[in-house]
Amino acid sequence: MPFGSGGAGTLGSLGMIMMPLAIVVMMLKQPPGPVAKLIRSGATSPETARRLNRIGIPRSYVVEPAVRQGRVVRTEDGRYWVDLRMNRRFRLKVAVLAGVLGLVATGGLVWAVGEVIGDAG
Repeated sequence: MPFGSGGAGTLGSLGMIMMPLAIVVMMLKQPPGPVAKLIRSGATSPETARRLNRIGIPRSYVVEPAVRQGRVVRTEDGRYWVDLRMNRRFRLKVAVLAGVLGLVATGGLVWAVGEVIGDAG
């Protein structure tokens, strides 16, 4: 039995449920990222672009990944703004990818549990 309980029993099963929930809670408690700070400050067009140091982002390298992805745009005078359409597309891609990975992981777990239960019977 390669997937035996390992002696954890019910508490091991509870831990298997609690760990992903704890990870989600930790992710939700994270401080807002640079893109969220730009959106909250109203920097959503070239006219409303903001300087990073004025909204609590001390270093520009923090927003560089979002600039490379096209979600954040840098103006010629060093201000930044969020392209909301591109940001929505990015968030949708991440959500779809997470959903697919979650389904694959769930399918693998169901298969593994089915194999263990099938061997036990």
